[in-house]
Amino acid sequence: MSEPGKEAPAESFATAKLRADVARQQMRLAKDQLKRARKRFKEARREARRARKLADMARRVWKKARRSGEDFSGDTQSAAKAATDVAAKRERRRRGRRDDKRARKPSRKPERSKARRRSRG
Repeated sequence: MSEPGKEAPAESFATAKLRADVARQQMRLAKDQLKRARKRFKEARREARRARKLADMARRVWKKARRSGEDFSGDTQSAAKAATDVAAKRERRRRGRRDDKRARKPSRKPERSKARRRSRG
């Protein structure tokens, strides 16, 4: 093989093509990693939001019990359980409303896809 920089034109083209392919592959991998990291971040945010809501509800249950004179001294598990029960009830209520909205609202998806097909052709 000759010195670097003095390769035959066909060989330099082949190496350049290989380098470009490697660069493309690295880009693809980097994009994939970024996508996965964004998903993890999104899930962590969701989890943190859930935890904050649960803590807030547990605090409310604890305060309510304290005001009404029930003894919740140090029994955080029962307060947390009560909070999760409240959260479950709320979720069921919310899910019912969401299903009602979905039933009333017609989907716009077919209209969008038709418009997209028209603009392409």
